[in-house]
Amino acid sequence: MRLSVIVPVYNTAAYLERCLNSVVDAVSVVEGKVEVLLINDGSTDRSQEIIDRFCRAYPQYFTGYCKENGGLSDVKNYGLRRASGEYVIFLDSDDYIEKDMYSEMLQTAEREDADVVVCDIKLVYDDAGKNTVRPCAVAYRPDTFWQVIDMYMMPASWNKLVRRTLYEGLLFPVGKNNEDVAVTPVILGRANKISIVKKPFYQYYQRSGSIQNSSFDERRFVILETAKLCEERIAEFDRDKQEKIKGSVYLHQVLNIPFYAIRREKFRRRCLFLKKYMGRVEELFPHIWNNFEIQEYLKQGKGFVRWYRKVSVEMMKKRWYVPTAVFWSFINSLYLLVKYGNILK
Repeated sequence: MRLSVIVPVYNTAAYLERCLNSVVDAVSVVEGKVEVLLINDGSTDRSQEIIDRFCRAYPQYFTGYCKENGGLSDVKNYGLRRASGEYVIFLDSDDYIEKDMYSEMLQTAEREDADVVVCDIKLVYDDAGKNTVRPCAVAYRPDTFWQVIDMYMMPASWNKLVRRTLYEGLLFPVGKNNEDVAVTPVILGRANKISIVKKPFYQYYQRSGSIQNSSFDERRFVILETAKLCEERIAEFDRDKQEKIKGSVYLHQVLNIPFYAIRREKFRRRCLFLKKYMGRVEELFPHIWNNFEIQEYLKQGKGFVRWYRKVSVEMMKKRWYVPTAVFWSFINSLYLLVKYGNILK
């Protein structure tokens, strides 16, 4: 078995046919055996009907499973226990993929003897004019591991083809959102060779109502628990690799919440969430401000951006959360002025 594709399904009937049609197109051009595990996590909509239909139409590819609802991590663990491919990849059932994704990534893995192959991501909106491509790597880092690890969307498991043996002894944390943060950095750290395909094969659908696209609430604090679990798991690596992983998780996951999500909340909610969230950050990651990537972050960007970052961090380090919230009101107003000015142009 060359490849196992694991597709968790939970109440996504509105998007599932598009997803599975794209999978059929993709696996049909792969040489060798591919299995697609469709795992229904207790859906209450028409998802099971669609799964059954595709399993009947394409028995050479699809195998359906139906289990009690346990959440995304539980489904991923369930799928990994049943997968038999040399390589494994996940696919969210409200997203879809380009036809050449699996064939080209498999060819890259075998040609370069890679343990992990990553591809770029396209964020897809109902308004196609908003679609944007997110690269899977940053070119300015000196080695491939660092290029891939130092990205905001690095934890995503669905744009990464992974040699299945890298998952041995590694479980997704059941009952937690942002589950990939606790697993993907470890997978990347374990890989002897990572290869990059600079094509946006993965179509990441931005649907309204998802946690990531909804107004902020304390459910988003779970990122701190998965980040802490990641920090504990990477103890198996040397110090240099640990620091690179910590830097990425601290900057792109932990601090992304206050700098982007909380900053955009109304003033009173901003104050409340900032104090609660950063209190947990200080408790769980007492050395976060000493990490080299945070220090580097304060030196990057043009004058205004660099000033905004430095002032924000200095106030948060001193636990001046209300003054930080006031400062961010000023910053938010400036961003609106810039945006409005561009509209007038």
